[in-house]
Amino acid sequence: MARWPLQAFARQLTLRGDLELGTVCPIMTTPANTNSNANTTVSDEFDLSGSLSAAQDWFMNFIDTRQSVFIPCLVVIGIAFILHIVVGWLLARYANRMNRDGFQWTGIMASSLSLPVGLAIWAMAFTMVARMLIAPDPTKAEAAILVTRIAQVRLGIILILLGWFLVRTVRRIEKKCAEIAMHSDKLDLTAVHAVANFLVVFIWLMTILIAAQSYGMDMTAILTLGGASAFALSFAFQDVFKNLFGGVMILFSRPFRVGEAVEVNNLAGSIEKIGIYQTRMRGWDKVPIIIPNSMFLTNAIKNITGISQRKIQFVIGLRYQDFDQIKPVVQEVETALKSHSDVDGDGLLRVVFNNFGDSSLDIAITCLTQAGASAGDAANLQQELMIKVGEIVAAHGADFAFPTQTLDIPAPIETASKPDSK
Repeated sequence: MARWPLQAFARQLTLRGDLELGTVCPIMTTPANTNSNANTTVSDEFDLSGSLSAAQDWFMNFIDTRQSVFIPCLVVIGIAFILHIVVGWLLARYANRMNRDGFQWTGIMASSLSLPVGLAIWAMAFTMVARMLIAPDPTKAEAAILVTRIAQVRLGIILILLGWFLVRTVRRIEKKCAEIAMHSDKLDLTAVHAVANFLVVFIWLMTILIAAQSYGMDMTAILTLGGASAFALSFAFQDVFKNLFGGVMILFSRPFRVGEAVEVNNLAGSIEKIGIYQTRMRGWDKVPIIIPNSMFLTNAIKNITGISQRKIQFVIGLRYQDFDQIKPVVQEVETALKSHSDVDGDGLLRVVFNNFGDSSLDIAITCLTQAGASAGDAANLQQELMIKVGEIVAAHGADFAFPTQTLDIPAPIETASKPDSK
């Protein structure tokens, strides 16, 4: 006859010697054959009342042997409750006062510490209660092992909470620095996020390693294997690591930022995104350009947006027959440039006759815009100056030269007449 699941489980425990059942009684007999002797099949019935009695005896014995630690356990829990409330209130009040004064490191740390320190208080309390209840007599060998395990668990929890506190602090500092970077040029937003993510990964990695070592794990083999693997990967992924290193250098040295116009290795455009491995640029023709960060390590970078003043430079050529007008034209053009409001009169300004060309007398004109002028402002100013120079040249009766060749014939050429065929 089939047994109930609880009966079968109790029977297995009895056979193992893990649980001593009460009474086993027959509940049914079935004749095997009417023509033979009756064979009785006995089924074991689980004595539920006996098991409950055994459990009650164990519980009462547990209570009797630990009556002396119940009050200390309640005291520990009460102290933990009071400390949780008091410490949390003090940290919250201190953090609010520091944050009202602006960006304060101590206020950020206090706000980050409130939740981890509360959990740490309860972790200490519960592990102390567990030690008192499970191992009331630490002098015994078995109790000493339990006490050691509980201490290891407590240390692991404290280390994890410490790592969590550091991560919370890093994230709060990242948030504050990101707000500063969005409204100021002192910090770069991409660099802030990259550094914060690196610190978070590093903190959790170190926390896991230290916690594992506190549990008695030998970390020498793991660290040795990790070092050998890193050494092998450094050769297999040289280009990858070079790009990663280039990304780190860009984030820290900040030769350019998102939104700035940059030219590198004959590639020019506006920076859209700076990644840890590659940088995305939008060319002047609106074509996206993906540049490996290693290129910025080995090539010169021209930050077009970082130009404080724009240089305007062009050359005009007068005719050779206007040689007498060179000097007055140069002087008047220089005076016009110095008096222009958009030209930096105290900076680089040069108007010189510098070349006898093949068909022109060349005058080089160079000047700088005022600080803060954009590329469009510089283009408009150059157009205005070129028109002004043309008016000055025309006012002096001169004209611009164009490529010509003059053929000098010293004497008239005589042509021989053909004899009359008649």
